[in-house]
Amino acid sequence: MAKYYCLIAGLSDLTADDAKAPFTQQSFRDEIYPSLTAADRKLMDLLPLENDCRNLLSLLRGADDRMEPCLFSREELERLIAAVKADDRAAGPIPGFMYDFVKDYLQDSMQGQADDRLFAMYYAYAMKAGNAFVRDWFGFCLDMGNVQTAVTARRYGLDVRQLIVGEGDVADALRTSGARDWGLSQQLPFFDELIRIMDEPDLALRERRTDMLKWNWLEENTFFDYFTVERLFSYMVRLGIVTRWTGLDADRGQQLFRRLIDGLKGQVSVPDEFGNN
Repeated sequence: MAKYYCLIAGLSDLTADDAKAPFTQQSFRDEIYPSLTAADRKLMDLLPLENDCRNLLSLLRGADDRMEPCLFSREELERLIAAVKADDRAAGPIPGFMYDFVKDYLQDSMQGQADDRLFAMYYAYAMKAGNAFVRDWFGFCLDMGNVQTAVTARRYGLDVRQLIVGEGDVADALRTSGARDWGLSQQLPFFDELIRIMDEPDLALRERRTDMLKWNWLEENTFFDYFTVERLFSYMVRLGIVTRWTGLDADRGQQLFRRLIDGLKGQVSVPDEFGNN
């Protein structure tokens, strides 16, 4: 396992209360990338790959949105789409799951669930990483996001089976269990805390506490990783959290909540009381 003594020793301290991140995620990645082994580069690449998924969806939908910082350029993603249309699966740098997704999308076989399908494929890909910490991180994020979705779906009478992303014991329980806690309170160490967070009426505070749950998970699970890629991976994730909170206020918190509800298939309108918090 590679050790990055000088690289990590030179990192600025990072706390959740920082007013400004010392780097963007992209600039941090660019700075450390030349010093990493090829295997560790692949691990770090999993984080910006999430933005590539969002960018790919935007291109397929014909949106002219600003491209998020990512691994692949607009031109590379457009070439991927063209290659799928030409039934040309030549080897390239873009992960194969993205090719498979585009093929399914163009065949209109997703029944309106493109976002869920793509991010299920992304998580499945990331959870095959050759690093236990990275696999656990993506598994933690997947489980946490699915629990949040299930809680929201149950509150608004939505069909949770159609909204849970990915596979595994937790996803199966959320789809099939009728128990109050889906049988997960003992299985997931963070379950009770996440339920308390979901009961928070202040939407911006709820979002921040969710990020703090992630932050604490990262710190706890890298406590003994002093000079390894796990520490760098954790630092890059936390940079993203600090950067996001630099410009997040109560109004933005309400926007995030409304986007969550809208994303649950547009089957529910937000009650008026949420607009008054």
